[in-house]
Amino acid sequence: MESNARLTKAGGPAVSAFLATASAAWRSALGRNLSGVYVSGSLSTGAFNLRTSDIDVLVATRAQTDAAATERIAELHLAMLGWGGERWAERLEVLFTPVKALRSHGVPDLEILELHPDEGFKVERLGADFIIQKRMLREHGITLFGPKIARIVAPVTADELREAVLGNLRDWWRPQLEFPGQFLKRGYQTYAVLTMCRALCLLATGDLVTKPEAAAWALRGPYLDVWHPLIESAIAYPGGAQPDERRATLDFIRFTLDEAGVGHSAPSS
Repeated sequence: MESNARLTKAGGPAVSAFLATASAAWRSALGRNLSGVYVSGSLSTGAFNLRTSDIDVLVATRAQTDAAATERIAELHLAMLGWGGERWAERLEVLFTPVKALRSHGVPDLEILELHPDEGFKVERLGADFIIQKRMLREHGITLFGPKIARIVAPVTADELREAVLGNLRDWWRPQLEFPGQFLKRGYQTYAVLTMCRALCLLATGDLVTKPEAAAWALRGPYLDVWHPLIESAIAYPGGAQPDERRATLDFIRFTLDEAGVGHSAPSS
């Protein structure tokens, strides 16, 4: 199958095999409520890093998961953690999303179950980032089970995408300047730097590209030359010299917020 070939090329046979097994397990846990299982993120765009990337998956359901289903999913995840090998389950980032949310335009007023590598399971309200995720899914998503993803995800216009990026900067990144403890982690610093590159690239060109492509764009011209050492260090992570770039990372976020016109409120720290 084409999906297996794409996954194997992007992440290797071990990741492909893990996701095939995980997909079958989610089908068993959710039963008739499961509509489809789709791979997104770096695995779907070919930018997956075996050492650092999360494994992004969207599990589409016919209805929102109830308490019983959530308990089964959590128990399943505990079992996945014991599957051994490279412990891919520790890197899973999964959105359990009703199909109606994918088919709708804009961001529906809906809370969904999410699994994050650092935070575990939580229920979160959909935000502006959902538009970006839908665009990436529609253009690059890999179908593991169910109808092809492009058939069920509503199209995203260029204006919607731009507004989503601005909303994500304003609602997610700007508040983090007030409580920057997360940026003590070198891995989070690099994630933030590459995300800012992608936001700046989209606002300048209108194109939604991968983080590595956005970083390459940022390094090509003089527009961001003062930030080149920071961006190059983020590209090299976790290899090469990796000094603490917390201050520079926060300053780069402030620069991006100002370039986007959404401002910032926290001083350099």
